[in-house]
Amino acid sequence: MNSDRRNKLLLGVLIFLLLCYGSTFGARSSKLRVISLSPHITEIIFKLGAGSHLIGRTDFCAYPPAAGQVESVGGYLNINFEKIVRLEPDLIMQFPNPENRRKLEDLDFEVLDITNETIDEILNGIKEIGRALQKVPEAQNLCENIRDTLNIASKMNRRQIFPLPAILVVGRDRGALGNIYLAGSRTYLSELWELCGGINVFNDIDMRYFSVNEEDLLKRDIWVILEFHPGWSSREKIINMEKKSWSLLNQLKAVESGDIYIYTDRFYVIPGPRITQVAISFMKVIQNYNKNQ
Repeated sequence: MNSDRRNKLLLGVLIFLLLCYGSTFGARSSKLRVISLSPHITEIIFKLGAGSHLIGRTDFCAYPPAAGQVESVGGYLNINFEKIVRLEPDLIMQFPNPENRRKLEDLDFEVLDITNETIDEILNGIKEIGRALQKVPEAQNLCENIRDTLNIASKMNRRQIFPLPAILVVGRDRGALGNIYLAGSRTYLSELWELCGGINVFNDIDMRYFSVNEEDLLKRDIWVILEFHPGWSSREKIINMEKKSWSLLNQLKAVESGDIYIYTDRFYVIPGPRITQVAISFMKVIQNYNKNQ
């Protein structure tokens, strides 16, 4: 056999193998059965157009509405492992939880951890899910769209004379100032606020989330209070009552001026594709503040 014929034969074999590999991989991808153990993962899966892969989700995975049609496997901390075994998933995606991972891997399941504490982690998570579900172009486009929106917010930041000092409250007793928890600098909420032209007055605390008391707050120069309470009533009367809870700290500029914002929609605390909506809300806060000066 001459060299030309041999090369053509080898090339033909190579193409055949590639076609076989591609067909096999494509078949596996189309049949990939996925369980999501976190709301942000569920949102990303649907946003990438891969909702048909989802066969299980948690009780807290309520968005988009189509997620409600998928069978629940319990909560994040009380997973129904028997149900997971019955569903026979090919892949389980979760927010990192070593204990859950150990139990799931002991059951011979493949587990993919998707982190989401910062903006970069959120975008990287979208890309990881895109690779796992063979939705790489869709994931890339989604990340670019998110970046474009955040870049607009960042450009508006340049118009600020100075950063607007705020606290980001992620936990508090209803009707009182007890058990106050704040978001620190290494969180997506803090990053989004500072990107939009604000500053987290507790950005010197090297913890993602931490508790503070009234004395801690009075030591800081706080011009705006941002609160995030999914599950609280959004009725104007209730919101106004909750704002009055801060009247005990009327020495704070934010309380004196009434610059207190309480957000009750769940997407504020689900770090996924809808962080762009969070950024838009923050931009409106800063625009409103500047307008009233």
